[in-house]
Amino acid sequence: MKIAIINEHWGAGAARTARDLERELGKRHDVLFFPRTKAPETPDSVFEGLAHFQPDVVNIHSFYGGLPYEFLPELSRRYPVCWTVHDPRPIGTMETECWECNRNTTCLRCPLISSRFQKVFFNRYFRERMHKRRCHARCKGNISIVTPSQWLAERLRQQELKRFPVTCIPNGVDLARFTPGNGDRSRFGIPQNGVILLHLAWHLGWKINERKGLRFLAEAFSEHVLPQVDNAYLAVAGERFMPNLPNVIPLGMVNHDDLPDLFSSVDLFVSPTLADNFPYTIIEAMACGKPVIASRVGGIPEQIADGRTGLLVAPGNSRELGEALVKFLSDGNRANYGIAARRMAEANLSMDAFVGAYESCLLKLKDDSKSAGL
Repeated sequence: MKIAIINEHWGAGAARTARDLERELGKRHDVLFFPRTKAPETPDSVFEGLAHFQPDVVNIHSFYGGLPYEFLPELSRRYPVCWTVHDPRPIGTMETECWECNRNTTCLRCPLISSRFQKVFFNRYFRERMHKRRCHARCKGNISIVTPSQWLAERLRQQELKRFPVTCIPNGVDLARFTPGNGDRSRFGIPQNGVILLHLAWHLGWKINERKGLRFLAEAFSEHVLPQVDNAYLAVAGERFMPNLPNVIPLGMVNHDDLPDLFSSVDLFVSPTLADNFPYTIIEAMACGKPVIASRVGGIPEQIADGRTGLLVAPGNSRELGEALVKFLSDGNRANYGIAARRMAEANLSMDAFVGAYESCLLKLKDDSKSAGL
């Protein structure tokens, strides 16, 4: 099978999914990845490349960061399309308020716009939403949508995208690379005898990634954890924002190849995100046998068995997060959380299961399109 994969220039989870599929599907199929170089692609350059490659199916990810949204209906008129949706941008934006908003059928009552006059006449969210709805309406029926979480699948089924089949395929992790072990703390400047909490979030250039909730973790750590656990340390990787607090260790950007060693070096992974879908960091920590304390948002409750592989807390509540951290750190049986996390990763989040599900989806899309004469 000939498969084209299209993603934007983006360093977060969408690119991880696309590159994992390129690598693994490429072992059995002919795969072409866009963008082909570091230079941005245009619709003309992509269609020229596709015409030369002649794919059986096209798998698109977060294409709309580099290509116009009108690219979607034009692509669907030429090829069978498996569209992996990683975030609410098809029905909203990346603003935190958009992730679980119940008003984005049209965005005309958008909570990001304060004045009623602006909601009607100067609402850019409404204009963007209407543009995307028109693009969705112009798409041919040979589109199959995939989401990493049931949460996002249900969000899409509540909107006009329900006319396409929507399937949930959870992200997978390389269980041979991300595996329990004894990490080398000295590599990262982490105290050998401390209790280490890790926060890891990819930053957006020079912009502070407020959506990942580090501010609330900093408050929870300083006001609740340190007064009761004086040998606790908070290691922060990837974020531009760095709390100026005692026992906070800035790690900067960490190469992905070093993440298994980093996860193995800490005692607990914390994801206090305000909005999210199905974070890779959580499943990678679980695969390394680390418990996770995270916000009860998006698809995260599908990743974490509350009270067994980790703990779930309300987003944006530093007090509840601090109490959960102290509760975990004072639990003499906390190692059992990590054991259960690894078992859950092995059962549900393997790379083989992830790639196999995509392969089945792409083969079905190819066969259905041929049967329909598309």
